[in-house]
Amino acid sequence: MKLKGKSGVTLVELMVAAALASLVLGSAMGIWSYSRRNLARTATRQMLQQDATRILTQLKADLKAAKSETFKASENPMTLEFTRYVVDQNDNTKLSAEKTEQIRYQLTKPILRRAVAGKAAKTMSNSVENIIISRKALSETQKETDAYLEARVDIALEMGNTVPGAKIEERYSQHTSVVIRDEFYSLVNKDRQEIFEVAKEVAQEISKPGDSQFFNDQLDADSLKSLTDEQLTDLDKTQETNLKDAKKGIEEINSRISDVDTGKKWWQGFFFGLGANEEGAEVKELRDKLEDIECPDKDIPAKGSGDRASEKAKKIADELDEKIKELDKEFITEAFKGQTLYDVESTNDEEKKKAEQQRRAYDMKVMDRQIEKAVAQMSEEDRKKAEEANELPKKMIDQFNRSEEEIRKEIESSGIVAASEIDAMVAKEVAEANFLKSQYNSCDLTWMDSSDDQNKIKAYDAAKQLKNLADSKKETLTLKEMAIDNKAEIARARELKKESLTSES
Repeated sequence: MKLKGKSGVTLVELMVAAALASLVLGSAMGIWSYSRRNLARTATRQMLQQDATRILTQLKADLKAAKSETFKASENPMTLEFTRYVVDQNDNTKLSAEKTEQIRYQLTKPILRRAVAGKAAKTMSNSVENIIISRKALSETQKETDAYLEARVDIALEMGNTVPGAKIEERYSQHTSVVIRDEFYSLVNKDRQEIFEVAKEVAQEISKPGDSQFFNDQLDADSLKSLTDEQLTDLDKTQETNLKDAKKGIEEINSRISDVDTGKKWWQGFFFGLGANEEGAEVKELRDKLEDIECPDKDIPAKGSGDRASEKAKKIADELDEKIKELDKEFITEAFKGQTLYDVESTNDEEKKKAEQQRRAYDMKVMDRQIEKAVAQMSEEDRKKAEEANELPKKMIDQFNRSEEEIRKEIESSGIVAASEIDAMVAKEVAEANFLKSQYNSCDLTWMDSSDDQNKIKAYDAAKQLKNLADSKKETLTLKEMAIDNKAEIARARELKKESLTSES
């Protein structure tokens, strides 16, 4: 009797098939995961670029229309205030010579807001790492001959955000300059009518709605009680969003703070005595205090009491700043050993200006050293991928470099420098840029790696990192405290509304 052939799958065949399937699936998942990460990074980078473009377009438009002698800027947190001519009601391509409004920009890292006096502030971006607003320091003689430079405002914008689904920080930076035209025409005593003819871009920008709304200042119950219950509910939801964002930001900052290596190890005091590595010990103590600062979700101390979390963070930031200044004096002298060291306290304007440029070159060199160290610590695979994607961190000096052609285009596009003066202006700008680069190149930090006192150098590097983190934590805590204060005012406004209704009935 002939047996019929049986069809089936053996256990070995099943195992082989499963192994092959897992390999194929694993490869597919790996490709999909890699593609998704790259898409997320590209999307994040594009968002940062778009935000940067929008911010600088609006800021340049505002500053072009600013009224002379009203410009005020401060740091930590960055605030910028000035009075600006508004658009003429009869012609939206011109500015009104009589009517003005107060403009205020404020960075509470990472949120940048723009406010017009009497209106709710508008958020321009939630991804701003820093904005540096600077103006050239000119001698009295230069002020008489260089009205263009005196009226110019330089803006350095740094953007950053975490890529969704990955612990990768994407960054983007952009630099630009703008001339306050009213100030320029006042300085050179020319016909100022042109300032009122350049409002078209201003009109276009101020007509755009903001992405969302926040409040730069604490809300007030008396002014809020006239709002409807629905409006109060919406405001309360905004504060909840701010609280959530602030909490998340504080967690991320604390994680970065704990990763900072101050150079102080527990065994140094145990084996070498209490005085071992004093610099590292001092910075470590500040790091631990900074990380330990917490802000409760309600019933926070009164503003100005010194007991608020943001006020404690500011105190530590100030202590770190003093520590950095103390070490800076010693390190700058060593960095420019054998070179001319300019005196920042000099009464000579030219000497002081060169000293400031020298200090700037030193700071850039220190930052680039930290960037080089961070790249060196990357795995070969990560570094190769970053190189292929053109995503390795760029050096500060590379971002600063501007060609003579770029400088010329910037001056020509301002439209306020006579053709006969452009060559001299370009030559002066090029000379300043070359001086900064020469100071950067003559700044030698190789001694830091060969120095016998590595503990002090580690403490110095850590203090610089912690100073930035302390500023970020202070600003984020301020945002949280503001939201808590505002929620309390909203609740108080509801009570005032009830009391008002009860008294009327």
